[in-house]
Amino acid sequence: MRLSHVDRYPRFGEMEPQFVCFTKRLSRTDVRRNLEIPNGALFLPAGNGVMRVRDRHGVTYQFVASERIGRRRSLTQDWIPFAAAKTLEVDAMLRIYWSGDGNEYVVQEGVQLFGPHIAWLTL
Repeated sequence: MRLSHVDRYPRFGEMEPQFVCFTKRLSRTDVRRNLEIPNGALFLPAGNGVMRVRDRHGVTYQFVASERIGRRRSLTQDWIPFAAAKTLEVDAMLRIYWSGDGNEYVVQEGVQLFGPHIAWLTL
């Protein structure tokens, strides 16, 4: 699969490319139970694959991209401890990136200033 330059973002603190999996505004269910993965999300592991997420402090979380019969996929396992540790709230904007190497992922939260998102910070 060939990617255009708009699909690539530099890794926080590095120059290696990362690929956007999806961007999502968090719902109450996302914050309290599991993160519903939007249709059309890219670069996710197959089946009920594990996603290793490293935060900016070096702590590693393991999200499982669960497949639910006849329904969307969702992130489970360490998602709730991650959301609690990062004090994620309803209506926060998240962007999940694949590092391009194995099952390593990064989560960023959108920063707003008077309405529009002006930056993305690694959680």
